[in-house]
Amino acid sequence: MSLAVALLAAGLTASQLVGGEQPADAGQHVPRAAPGEREQVRPGARTPAEPFEVGAVQHTLRGLGYQVREVSGVVDDETRHAVVAFQKVQGLPRTGVLDPDTLAALEDPAVPRPRSAGRGFHVEVDLTTQVAYTVVDGEVRRIYDASTGREPAKRTPVGEFTVRYQIDGMRYAPLGPLYRPSYITDTGIALHGGEPVEPWPASNGCVRLTDPSVDELFGKLRPGTTVVVYRS
Repeated sequence: MSLAVALLAAGLTASQLVGGEQPADAGQHVPRAAPGEREQVRPGARTPAEPFEVGAVQHTLRGLGYQVREVSGVVDDETRHAVVAFQKVQGLPRTGVLDPDTLAALEDPAVPRPRSAGRGFHVEVDLTTQVAYTVVDGEVRRIYDASTGREPAKRTPVGEFTVRYQIDGMRYAPLGPLYRPSYITDTGIALHGGEPVEPWPASNGCVRLTDPSVDELFGKLRPGTTVVVYRS
């Protein structure tokens, strides 16, 4: 059975699987609908079928390198961002919802190729698709949802940079908080967390990532690490 068929066989719509904020009682059992009524499934709420079905999506995305941290069977923020990043790479609307087109793309996904194929570890940021990659020996290993400088006033500079220095903590700058920033220019451009990662360019020039993504990357972005920023 294909992934798309398995997901829809349980009677779950795309929007019921991923999308929107989780309610306060996320993860709790939802009472069954009365006979003749359509059952409503809220994002994050467990049903007997949902943990397995969402887990299948998480397993697939994680296997493709997207930022799923845990195959839990429960929709969380990182799963939603992984879906958005996947949609960005596939050229689909950036909804964070597992619609039919997204499910179909999961069956035969486009695989991103790095701009720079040198040996060793480096990071790439694609301003067109709004994603960041880790690349090892010419192969994309991880794919992260990102938000870069809003055009035209706050552009993220294009080029090949190296990490200059890092701050292992929160920095409160005049333009907003930066969680564990890794600076790549002497003008304050950094890869950092601490701000919302929108599906579109929304920053003041930095590369915004989710806090868990920053935690995963921080130890790898040591001073001297190459960061390539480009438009595809």
